[in-house]
Amino acid sequence: MSSKLNSISFKLGLLFSGVFITLLLLLGLILYGVFTNMFVDYIKQDLLAKGQNHARILAEDFNQSAINHVVEMEKGVMTDVLVTDNKQQFVAFSKKPDEEMVDHLITKSLSNGTILEEDWKQHSYLISVTPIGDHLGYVYMYYPASILREIVFVMNLLLIVATIGILLLAFGLIGILSRRLTRPLLYMKEATSKMAMGMYKQNIPVKGKDEVAQLGFSIQNLGDQLQYFEESRSDFLAAVSHELRTPLTYLKGYSDILNKDIIKDREEQKEYLTIINKEAHRLSILINDLFEMSKLQTGQFVLKKELTNINQVIKKATKNLNPVANEKGIGLILSLNEEIPDISIDPQRMEQVIYNLIENAIKYTSQGTITIKSTLLGDFIVLQISDTGIGIPSKDLPKIWERFYRVDQSRTRKTGGSGLGLYVVKQIIDAHNGSIQVKSKENEGSVFTIYLEKEENDEKDTNS
Repeated sequence: MSSKLNSISFKLGLLFSGVFITLLLLLGLILYGVFTNMFVDYIKQDLLAKGQNHARILAEDFNQSAINHVVEMEKGVMTDVLVTDNKQQFVAFSKKPDEEMVDHLITKSLSNGTILEEDWKQHSYLISVTPIGDHLGYVYMYYPASILREIVFVMNLLLIVATIGILLLAFGLIGILSRRLTRPLLYMKEATSKMAMGMYKQNIPVKGKDEVAQLGFSIQNLGDQLQYFEESRSDFLAAVSHELRTPLTYLKGYSDILNKDIIKDREEQKEYLTIINKEAHRLSILINDLFEMSKLQTGQFVLKKELTNINQVIKKATKNLNPVANEKGIGLILSLNEEIPDISIDPQRMEQVIYNLIENAIKYTSQGTITIKSTLLGDFIVLQISDTGIGIPSKDLPKIWERFYRVDQSRTRKTGGSGLGLYVVKQIIDAHNGSIQVKSKENEGSVFTIYLEKEENDEKDTNS
């Protein structure tokens, strides 16, 4: 029971009901007051009009025949009439005057008709008086207040019954609407509870384009992303474990052999040392990728910009990778525009970007060439690394910049890598306010294009 009382649908229904009841009561009170006042005013005006009409008839011919005619007109109706002379002596009446009628006889002369008593709640009659001609006498009109009270009572009863009916209908509609409004929120609550237990991928049945529906779609998309990252993390941990285990096995095995001084041949010792060095290099690359990702996630990634010639950065990265390319029989071709101005960049980070892209091109190219170009295009310096390698499937192109993403597990196991290289590359380019794009076709190669703005640097040169 307590859970139902604490539910959002109950609270929302209670809020709507409270607002609705308050507004309904205010409207009922206003309508009651307006209707009652209008009805009483109508009775008073009708009473005055009748008294004035009788007084006009009697003023024309104030005799017994006219008086009897006036009295006869008020028999069989709700109102009563009393005719007096100018000294307030009874001349004729449709009902024998009672105590309240007598008490309301006027004591001074009047020139116009008026309402003598309008308090229908406390008195027996609504009373009007109208003078007849030039002080010939007076016509008193009486409307029983009991009839008015009965009419108001019936009106109140109808109003109460209508209010109860409206309230019951309103409570039903509010209950249905509040449940309908809160049902998507309950679905979201259930979905987020499951997501908290690790079941990230959820289907939330929401429709429409309002804020609640958009929230549902956002939670659903969040679940999909969390599921994707969870799967990526698992794949990444498996890959890292594999990548760490393989070189460590080599390092431990060959170092044990060398340490036991089993191998006497110098050439064989040199071969083992080369293997140890190669595996240590693989470990270094993996740890460096993890370290870079950690800095990006903790906000410790800081650029140290300085005016740098981008061509010199390209030449340095290419020179370091030339031996690797030559070993695979791949040619590195430089096509650099020497008129490119110096640009404000972090040279070490930019070298890391170019090194990573060229190294990837070498890994996934078995034969052919890799071309590195630098050109000017309007306000941009454009760097392009193209290869003739195995390419990237079109379905994978949008995802290659994501953390831990690797196009092909078997391909990665053969070439090494953690799935962090291109993620780090994009973060560095974004930090330089640049952009990077890729075009690729399977078995034909890939082209990575970097755009860096030179406008900021040109302004500095002009100011200096």
